[in-house]
Amino acid sequence: MTYEKSMLLEVIGDSPENRVIDFLMEGKGIDYSITDIAEGCEVSRPTIYKILPKLIKKGVVKTTRKIGRITLYRLDEQNEKVKALLTLEGILLKESFQQVEGKHSVAVPHQL
Repeated sequence: MTYEKSMLLEVIGDSPENRVIDFLMEGKGIDYSITDIAEGCEVSRPTIYKILPKLIKKGVVKTTRKIGRITLYRLDEQNEKVKALLTLEGILLKESFQQVEGKHSVAVPHQL
């Protein structure tokens, strides 16, 4: 799997923390294990173990449940920082679609 940098990461910067946030934003509403997050972000599991407590403390990520020994996490969409990032992502997507539409529009000659 090759990690493809999102438009959001191009704006906010590509760091392991931002990759985790970006990954969870893409799958908002879904619970992920540390392994899922590590594979989805192409960040090592030990790095994820260091990052998650910081993101939980900031309120960006929350623990959702445990299944046996596995803890699941998801983006905390009620957090103001997360709301701002989701808004920014929406703006970037809208701009991207407008650029694509502009490239595909066909100029119709004006007839008199």
